[in-house]
Amino acid sequence: MQPVTLPEVRKLERAEWPTYRALRLRALADSPDAFGSTLAIEQGLSEEHWSTRLARGVTSELDLPLVAEVRREAAGLVWARVDAADPSIVSIYQMWVAPEFRRHGAGRMLLRAAVEWARSLNAKSVQLGVTCGDTPAVRLYTREGFTPVGPRESLRPGSPLAGQTMRLHLTEGAA
Repeated sequence: MQPVTLPEVRKLERAEWPTYRALRLRALADSPDAFGSTLAIEQGLSEEHWSTRLARGVTSELDLPLVAEVRREAAGLVWARVDAADPSIVSIYQMWVAPEFRRHGAGRMLLRAAVEWARSLNAKSVQLGVTCGDTPAVRLYTREGFTPVGPRESLRPGSPLAGQTMRLHLTEGAA
């Protein structure tokens, strides 16, 4: 039996938009009920769109696009962003780990890297949206200290599934 190789997490680079696109599309295909967007919508986006999206993210001080890698193979991603309406909040988007790399800590490491970045910015909290249910994602977020806040809402227009905001308070007494 081959020993498990721990994932490494790093910021995506501007030229890696094809890797980012491949991960994002794979995530939408694998877990269509975990995201507000759809595979059909994002498959229709141009290469220029993908390149520009990632370029904006990697050059912005308000965004952090991360990739998890195992033996140099892209295993998952997460995108953290300072909330435009409230800079004391960092929001997490696009969290996903490829099925063949699950249960090896990639999700936890991606999430913790995003949370540490939020701490480095002196954010008061980190929030994310998750599809309601007893899922590995909800269990991960709960283990990492996130708690549900606010009402459940439709995942996206026309979906029978509900989504829930979860929040992790980073400072004592934060609301």
